[in-house]
Amino acid sequence: MIEYNKLTYDEYKEILTSVGWKMPSERLLKISLEKGTNVKIIIDSKTIGMARFVTDGGYAGLIMDVVVIPEYQGKGYGKLLIEKLLEYIKSGLEDNEEMMIQLLSAPGKQTFYSKFGFKVKKEVAEDGMYMWLKK
Repeated sequence: MIEYNKLTYDEYKEILTSVGWKMPSERLLKISLEKGTNVKIIIDSKTIGMARFVTDGGYAGLIMDVVVIPEYQGKGYGKLLIEKLLEYIKSGLEDNEEMMIQLLSAPGKQTFYSKFGFKVKKEVAEDGMYMWLKK
């Protein structure tokens, strides 16, 4: 089962923990879940994967947190998450509008994302970068 914008803090935490990713603070994550778009897959009453989309509300957005828990990886659920998220984003566009969708691919996953039309654009960014800013 696919659900949109119903991802909970506990589900997010369980999925991220399953793959060893850094967990944001509960307060900041709850704000992100409230303001962003997300899609999740539920199998046998268990959320097994998620993907999130954040946007400026106009022409640009970022796909992030595309994660499937390890025991369900390699079964097409990541593909389904991206397909459903892109369909959802497209449904908000008017005819002939375009939105620039960006993402930071995990190492070795560029081929996976290229199947959906994502391209490495070296003239814009040779390598994606990020930082965790802490107070």
